[in-house]
Amino acid sequence: MTDTMNKRVSYDIGCMKSLRKLPDRVALKFMDMMTRYMSDPSANGLNLETVEGAKDNSIKSLRVDQGYRAIAFEVGRDIMFVHVNEHDKAYRWAAGRRVKLDPETNRVRIIEEVEVVPELVATPAVAAPRLFEGVPNARLRTLGVPEEELAAVYLVPTIDHLEAAEDRFDPLTYQVLYAVAAGYEDEEIRSLTGIGGETEAVAQVPATELTFGQMIETEQSRQTIFIPDSEAELRRVFEEGLEGWRIFLHPEQRKIAYRDYNGPALVRGGAGTGKTVVAMHRAKHLADQIERNLSLVGQRVLLTTFTTSLAHDIEANLRTLCPAHLDARPPRIEVINLDRWVFQYLKRKSFTREVAFFGEARDRLDQVWQEVFDDHELPEGLSEAFVRAEWSQIIQAKGLVDQKAYLKASRAGRGTPLDRKKRAALWDIFADYRARLISERLAEPDDAYREATEILSAEAPNLPYSAVIVDEAQDMGEQAFRLIRAIVPENLSGDKNSLFIVGDAHQRIYGRRAAMSACGINVRGRSKRLRLNYRTTQEIRAWAVSILEGVNVDDLDEGKDSLRGYVSLMRGVAPELVGCRSEAEELDGLVAWVRSLPTDQIRLAEIGVLCARRADTDRVQGALRQAGIETVILQSGADDRSVPGVRITTMHRAKGLEFFAVAIPFMADASFPPSVALKSAVDAADRVDILDQYRSLLHVAATRAKKALRVSWSGQITSLIPNEH
Repeated sequence: MTDTMNKRVSYDIGCMKSLRKLPDRVALKFMDMMTRYMSDPSANGLNLETVEGAKDNSIKSLRVDQGYRAIAFEVGRDIMFVHVNEHDKAYRWAAGRRVKLDPETNRVRIIEEVEVVPELVATPAVAAPRLFEGVPNARLRTLGVPEEELAAVYLVPTIDHLEAAEDRFDPLTYQVLYAVAAGYEDEEIRSLTGIGGETEAVAQVPATELTFGQMIETEQSRQTIFIPDSEAELRRVFEEGLEGWRIFLHPEQRKIAYRDYNGPALVRGGAGTGKTVVAMHRAKHLADQIERNLSLVGQRVLLTTFTTSLAHDIEANLRTLCPAHLDARPPRIEVINLDRWVFQYLKRKSFTREVAFFGEARDRLDQVWQEVFDDHELPEGLSEAFVRAEWSQIIQAKGLVDQKAYLKASRAGRGTPLDRKKRAALWDIFADYRARLISERLAEPDDAYREATEILSAEAPNLPYSAVIVDEAQDMGEQAFRLIRAIVPENLSGDKNSLFIVGDAHQRIYGRRAAMSACGINVRGRSKRLRLNYRTTQEIRAWAVSILEGVNVDDLDEGKDSLRGYVSLMRGVAPELVGCRSEAEELDGLVAWVRSLPTDQIRLAEIGVLCARRADTDRVQGALRQAGIETVILQSGADDRSVPGVRITTMHRAKGLEFFAVAIPFMADASFPPSVALKSAVDAADRVDILDQYRSLLHVAATRAKKALRVSWSGQITSLIPNEH
């Protein structure tokens, strides 16, 4: 019997992985034991027993039920659970393992010492090649592989065997081995695995002198070890099953999220690099500061994004990560998409015009435009579509309010040139359109942003926000960012930690562009880049990146961006590309693919079918339902994965989501991009922009997949997929 009063319980990520392989009743029983103990340790002590024959006397076992045991290490006041399995398997797993405090990597590591059995090591003349044959052990050691694991490393024959043996290796060792096997350079491996750097909680103590209790708190250990703050947090983690990377931030991610900035900060990175997760942790970090600082009582962090659905998804995840901050009164974190925030703010300010965000009001805008065109003669060579695009992309985007400003404005990116005479004629049209909107008490979203910005700039800062965090920044326009800057003005609190912006212009699917500096937001010297894709396999990532080949991409400020150094450590199968003779055959193939996915590894809710058009989602649902397969069509609101069924949605709605397996149907040249989108192009430059948006959309859809991707079409494949595919 072990006295567990005042003990701190933690969980290695390996414990959570092992739990997911066990029957639900076992996982639930273990979870109940842990949460009851955390709620009242004096009444529910953990009866830890010594594991006979173990190499480390700190290793213990805990009876979950008659047939299952949990394995933990008890060191001082700490109990760290590392594995759960059937009785005999758990004891065999524990027998050869020990805790190692590794000062070279600042980590608590769970090491299995393997003795090389002579008969397993064949002579070079007859030996089959092994995966790490020829890799010097000195190289592996400098990359963080412990001496004790080297013998086992050199016995691994193939990458498949390495994947199967993941549980045998310490998590850092496995990452390093996978990176070496994938051919990455040492400097790149060190960056990806976060090797090196000082600890946060005990940075003043030399690593060689850290105790177990101190080492478990380092940034590096916290990548794979979870220390819950409360019983409620522990239960949420077990019940809701967030992916490991949502809880265990990579050291580089944690450094970005949990630090102070003397001004606005910008974080860029390809799909799957955890930008949204970093944004959520940033919100938690700033809300933690509000909670601890009495002078900040009543303040809050505004986390905003472009679409309503993504805001719902983020809020649902934050309720797992830090629900107390959302449930506080007033809340310390507010999650809302920017259109809705502007609508609510202007309503409080008695704004008398109706903002045409969607629906009937949008239709009325079309009527006003038609009335304007009926009363004006267009300059030679220009179409009504061109005029509306000029208004949206130049006048509204840049906030131009007089003819003089328009005559001087840069039109970079607009293909058709305009001389001074044509600009003057167009301004008469724009002025008439604006006057009619005011007369009709209508406003476009950019008008609403500009009005809100002007009100905020005229008044003394009186909003309750200490900071604003922006997710999916590439979808915001200039007026949106001018408003965001006005919500937390530059002179407020010295601009410290005021703005935290994350985005990736490779995923721009709404055609909006904004340079931070042009909007009064200076991120120079505070721009960070994430490179490691945590979501998708290397094969899927490479295919998705190939879609964007030749596309010029900005860095969300005034420079250029690229996906150089953007990599995945996971390997898997290549995307399945399927050409069909008809759409009926394509749908039959989709049904067969869903049925072929292993039901013991994947739930229906982890399968996504992403379509370019909303009408196509109904066709897919009809085919799957006819085959007796449950479905859920995602529209607005968060996705509750406890509801069974294959997820069917549009590519746009899928932004921010991820699935074990993804199917993208109807990628025929005749249907993607949709003909209506191409017909809306006003000139050659506009057509290129539209095609690039759809390339980005396909890139986004493909990178929603973790392990399996199926792309299908009937007839001729879309020209947006390179010929070699």
